[in-house]
Parts: sequence; structure tokens; C-alpha cells
Amino acid sequence: MRFVAAFIFALLSLAPAHHAFAQGPVASLALSSDRIGEIKTAQGITTMIRFADPVQEIICGDLYDAGTGKGTFVVQRSGTSEHPGNEVFVKPVAPRGASNMFVKTEGKHTYSFDLTIVTTAQAHRMVNVTDVAPGSSPAPAPGAESRPAEPDKPSNKPSTDFERLKAEAEQQARQKANEIIRSAQQQADRKTAEADAKIAEAEKLSTQRADQEIERRFMQAMMLGLRESKVSNTRVTTKRVIITLDPRMLIFDEKAYLRYTMQNTGDKDFAFTALSVEINDGAEGAKPLTTVVNQSKPENVLAQGESLTGVIIFDPRQVGTKQKITLYVRGEDSAELARLTIQQ
Repeated sequence: MRFVAAFIFALLSLAPAHHAFAQGPVASLALSSDRIGEIKTAQGITTMIRFADPVQEIICGDLYDAGTGKGTFVVQRSGTSEHPGNEVFVKPVAPRGASNMFVKTEGKHTYSFDLTIVTTAQAHRMVNVTDVAPGSSPAPAPGAESRPAEPDKPSNKPSTDFERLKAEAEQQARQKANEIIRSAQQQADRKTAEADAKIAEAEKLSTQRADQEIERRFMQAMMLGLRESKVSNTRVTTKRVIITLDPRMLIFDEKAYLRYTMQNTGDKDFAFTALSVEINDGAEGAKPLTTVVNQSKPENVLAQGESLTGVIIFDPRQVGTKQKITLYVRGEDSAELARLTIQQ
């Protein structure tokens, strides 16, 4: 009989321990504004916290940021922004750590929690939160803990605490955003500087190649020989504008170069539309040559007392042995303003 009684007593003593383990993952917290509830979480486990009213806002001290990879806890709420639900889901992304969390509901309640990371067997799967009058001391539910605030530190109003925490979180978010923008700007400036350096180097090499090409062509022209052709008519005046040609036209590297100047000595502006080099053999009439004109100013206008200089370049092979070469200064509607005979 003594053995049977002892065996029954042992079974009864084991029964409460088994019941407490089964109830551990599901707990209830009775909270007020001056109490802090503890939520036990574990990596790989999502803990659901259910409230009596829809959840309006959540502030987590160590919230995980997917952009930077920093933070410990992933926090979500059920429902949508227009129709929020009553549940908050918490999941840690690290094997250890701790933080705090504030949840504000549409019922104008603000709840305070301490988040801890424990083993999988100790973690809460579901926590139901209910209200209790401030200052009361309800017994903690199985598997959950609630701690009163320090008596010597009077607690502020929940809404004030929440707004302060919200402002701190927004300030941290702005600081992170500013850091990201500053880093991106520094990278962009570095890339821009590298690109500018490459462009400058390319321009330098291009200038060097151009100088080398000019020198090569000049040396080749010198070896082929430099020729001159005497200009027949070197000066003409029209509307008090003096047009002058160099007395000799240089020919080398299969190009003819004729330098000209224009000086406005009148009291009015002088404008022209084009310079035209034309050939005439007396039979077919005037025929314009293909030319390139390089001028000291792009506008074909001379103000009072202004001068300009230019060079006319053309292929002398376009001109026959008995053809006459004439330079025409033309105005609107190709009207002739002046002419100079280059070669008879």
C-alpha cells in the first residue's frame, strides 16, 4: 500500500509541470500604462501578439532595416493601412539580442514591451494582451512576465511617450537617409572626377595626335614643295570698306591658301552674306569653286572701325590653265558688293 501511495503521489507531482510546459507558448498579459510586458522570441519563430483594438502604430527600438541589414527584430501588423488588424507579429533575425517595443491601438492605449531572444522551447507563439487599471498588481499569466515601472520615477502619459519615441525614430530614419544620400553623393562625385580625368586624358591625347598629324602633313607638303601664285588684284574699296588680299597665294599639299582682310572705315555697319571664289573661261560663264572659309569672327558683319581676317582654301586642280579666278563679296539675294581678280 505504501508503494502504491508513493507512486500515485509521484504521478500527481509530475502533472502540473507537464501542464505548465504545454501552456508556455500561449500566454496572456494584463497591461496598463505603468507596466511593461515581456515577450519571449526565438530565431525561426514568429510570435503573434493580439490586442483588443486595431493596431495604429508600432515603434521598435532595434527594428530590422532590409536596406542596411542592421537591426534585430522584424515587426509587422495584420490588416492594411486603411483597415488595420488587431495582431502584431514579431520575429528576431539574430540568435541573441534584446530591445523594447511600443504599440499604440485605436482605443487610445499605448502598451510597452521588452523583447528578448530565448531558446525555441521558451519562446512565446501567441500572447493575448488585455487592459488593467493603472496601479493594480494582477498576477502574471503562465509563461509571461510583466514588470511595474520604477516607483520613484513617475511615468508620463502614454500618448506623450509615444510621440517622443516616434520623433526619435523619425530622427534616426532621417539621419540614416542623410548618410545614404551623402554616401551616394560621394560615390557620384568620385565617378564624375574619374570620368572628367579620363576625358581630359583623351582630349590631351587627341590634341597630341592632331599636332603630330599637322606636323606630319606640313613636313610632307614641304618635301613636295611650296608654290606661290601671284594675285592680280589685291585691294578694292566698297561702301568705305577696304578689302585686301595677300599679294601671293600659297599652294602646297594639293591646297591653295588665300588670305584676306576687311576693314570698315565708314560710319555704318557693313554686312555681307558670303565670299565666293568663281572661275570663268569666257565660254560657259562663271562657275563657283568648292571652298572652305576660315574667318576670325563667325558673323559676316563689321561694325564701325572693325576689321576681320580670313583664309580661303580650295583645290587648285579645279581651275584650268586658261580660266580666270575671281573673288566675289556678296550680299542679300547674292547681290555683288565687291570683286577682286585673283588670277588672270
